[in-house]
This record gives sequence, structure tokens and C-alpha cells, in this order.
Amino acid sequence: MSQCCVTSHTGASPTCPMNGKPTKPVERNTIESLLKPEIKADLLPQPYYFCPAPDCDTVYVPACGDHLITKEMLTVRVGIKETEDPVPLCYCFDYERADVREDIRHRNDTDIEKIIRERVQAGECWCEKANPSGGCCLGEVAKAIKLAKALQSQGLL
Repeated sequence: MSQCCVTSHTGASPTCPMNGKPTKPVERNTIESLLKPEIKADLLPQPYYFCPAPDCDTVYVPACGDHLITKEMLTVRVGIKETEDPVPLCYCFDYERADVREDIRHRNDTDIEKIIRERVQAGECWCEKANPSGGCCLGEVAKAIKLAKALQSQGLL
């Protein structure tokens, strides 16, 4: 049975047809919660996959077919794909890259990762509906902190 005929993820994830890079499975409720209302009716009844490539405007790739979902079709900015502020990091608790950089610039450190981690452990997150990747933001937050500290050490922040 082809993946076009199923509604859940089976088999290997497809590559993004725009850049040839691997994609990751994402739940349908993630996509539905982030699509602009006028786009929802066009969503195909098949699995979709998240394209994490920063240099690609494609966000979701269907299991088969060419119904790609791009950044412009979503109600939120896709942080991993943005270069200009505002760059979202944590969709559940509204942290942006600028928040991390501001903390590092003024305090040489940030508590943002710790705060998010505590709130996640308290069950206050809803990453599967809020984050376009369908997953937790902590990896991206850690990368943003590391980059901000590197920029600061070079006098660029």
C-alpha cells in the first residue's frame, strides 16, 4: 500500500522535493493548528513531514504528491527558517532569539532554558500544537544560547 493511501506515518520519511534533504514525521494536529484558515481545506488526507532545512521555505511535505506547505501558509513564523527578528524559539512560552541575546548582552547569561525546562516538567507546554516541528524547542534554545555567547565573546553582540 502506498503512503498516499494511509493517514499515519509508515516507512521511511521522504526527502524534501525542494532541497533533497531528509524530513521528519509531524502529526496532523500540529499542521492543522498552525495553518491559515483558508489553507486548511486543501490539506490532503495523508501523512506530512517537517522539512527542518533552514534555507528552505518548505515547511511540510506530504507523503506523496506535490501539496507542499510553505512558511507563508502558516499563522506563525518558523524560527528554524528565519534569519531576521523576530525569530521564535519557544512557541509555548513566547521566547524569541532576541530575548536570549538581550540576556547574554546585559547579564552574560540567561535563565530562559532553565525556565522553559521547569515549565515543560510541570506539564505546561503544548509543543505538539504550537511548534511547527511538532517537537520540543529546548534543542533550538540551547543552540541560540551557544551562538549568543559566541557572538558576545567576539564582541558582536
